Amino acid sequence: MRWLPNVSVALLFAAMAFAPAGASAGTTIEGKPKLTFYATGSPGFMSIEGVTSTVKLTDDGTKLAFTVPMATVDSGITLRDEHMNKNYVQIDQFPDVVLEFAKADVKWPTEGSTEAMVQGTFTLHGVTQPTTVGYTISKTKTGWRVKARFDYDTSKHGITIEPYMGISFDSKMYATAVVDLVDAP
Repeated sequence: MRWLPNVSVALLFAAMAFAPAGASAGTTIEGKPKLTFYATGSPGFMSIEGVTSTVKLTDDGTKLAFTVPMATVDSGITLRDEHMNKNYVQIDQFPDVVLEFAKADVKWPTEGSTEAMVQGTFTLHGVTQPTTVGYTISKTKTGWRVKARFDYDTSKHGITIEPYMGISFDSKMYATAVVDLVDAP
């Protein structure tokens, strides 16, 4: 079955991108992030869950960049993942996706939680586009719980999703994530 580009990585970036400014590259993920990506299809609504815990964080002191190898994202259906990676994301040419933004733009709670948005860039399929990530960060006993969401358009990243067996998908999609972050020693 044909499927759409795997966006769970996009969301993973969105959620994981919120490492505290003072933590530099020492922030790590606690547990396993929960990522969900959504596509509106005709006929009907499709919801697929994809998961990865393979993320590289780069911190140059002013910007945070999160890089995920697309081949590590698992939607639970091997054939769909292979088709997505080969025909849409084209991981042989574009193996990684990257979310980047200014560290100073993230609002961190000292207690309780905070809800805000951050502007950044998202690179998928070798094309970088501006993005806005809405997020809630809650202080936990060991660090922070981040819940995030952002919209993106696969057509703006050079990906065309052709109808297959009577099913078509809108290029406008969104992704959500929940991830726990802690400071590394």
